[in-house]
Order: sequence, then C-alpha cells, then structure tokens
Amino acid sequence: MFKKVNKYKTSEFFHIGRESRVIVKAEVKLRGLRSSEKCKALVDTGTLMTVIDKGLAEAIGVSYTDRKRSLTSATGHKLTGQIAIIRELTVEDEVLDYEKALVVEFNGEVKTALRKLDVADSIILGVTTIELASFIPDTATGKLRKIEAFLF
Repeated sequence: MFKKVNKYKTSEFFHIGRESRVIVKAEVKLRGLRSSEKCKALVDTGTLMTVIDKGLAEAIGVSYTDRKRSLTSATGHKLTGQIAIIRELTVEDEVLDYEKALVVEFNGEVKTALRKLDVADSIILGVTTIELASFIPDTATGKLRKIEAFLF
C-alpha cells in the first residue's frame, strides 16, 4: 500500500513497498456536456491515457465511444473501461478540446490511495494528456514544467 513521506520541502514522496517516488500533481478542470469539475490530479508517469472514475464521467457528461480498454491499477486490480471524450480538459493553463480518457469504476482502495496523496480520488492524468498540453512532469518540484513544442 501507499505510505506518504515528506522529507523535503520541494516535493512529496510516497513508498510502494521499498520503492520511493516523487508525487507530481496538476490543477485540472474538466468541462463536459452537463457540468464542470475543478480539482488537483495525480500525474502518473506510468500511465499513457488519462483515467477517470465513472461517477465523475457521469456527473460532467462525457461522450462514450465504442472502444474498450483494460488496465492494471497500482494496487494490482485489473480494470476494464470504455474510452470517452471529455469536451474540454484544462491542465494548468492549457486547454485541450475533445480529450480522450478511459472511464473505469475506481474501487475503494484506489480512491483511498489517491486521497492519501492529497489529490482528487476520481482522476489520474496520463503522460499523453500532459504532453499534448506541452508539459513534462518535474520530479524535482512535484509540479508540471512547461515545454516549447518544436518540429524536426
């Protein structure tokens, strides 16, 4: 299980077993077809796609696709969900229109682990979303760092 440690003032750490990792968080706003939700989300550098809880998806109103995906959570649970489109997802100050996310039912263990990390218990930001918004996770500060997009 997760154990939160904060030895340094610049960032937070957590332990999974013997392994230590820096927590990276981001301010997000999700705007759906029905409503909006603003929160602080965990940035998971091991997850490509953003994952949101079914309750949040239903509350804001997302558009579901016919595509399904499976994943294994950090707690070892296999979750199957459906890909949906969020009308607008703002990461820090960057707005992403029609962003894809995997909608799953977060179990109690996942929600508790997220709350212990002092982030929302209904969303985990994936690397693809972060990169599309022109950010990279900065593990020294626990925040996102803006990058300039360039072409080769």
